[in-house]
Amino acid sequence: MKTVIAFALAALFTGAAPADEPDKKKTDEAELLKSLRDASAVFTAELGEVKPVAQTNSIPPTTRGEVSFKEAKPLRGKAGEKVYGYTYREGTTKNVDLGATGRVLVAVKDKDVLAVVPATEANLALVKKAEEKK
Repeated sequence: MKTVIAFALAALFTGAAPADEPDKKKTDEAELLKSLRDASAVFTAELGEVKPVAQTNSIPPTTRGEVSFKEAKPLRGKAGEKVYGYTYREGTTKNVDLGATGRVLVAVKDKDVLAVVPATEANLALVKKAEEKK
């Protein structure tokens, strides 16, 4: 009896995981596309210093802080500021990868970060796609 329950649970959990993965990726891509359209500037750079300033006591916590970028190369608009503000809520904030290594794609609006993602070919193609539909 225990083996039947174990197999049923294993089938249930392994069957649900692959179906959830593509939807999550589409949601992240759609959210990134929205951020790129809303941004006043889009550029590639390397992450400099990530400095958390404050954190809420909520569950999950929200962290506010400042992030700097090095060697910024603008794709759209001006990458004028050296330091931008960010807000990150664990588990719910999408497309803000402050632990990324190498070059990153950054979307900012005024002095706030909207998105920080690795500068992959797929993400750079989204910049062009955002421009087309703007």
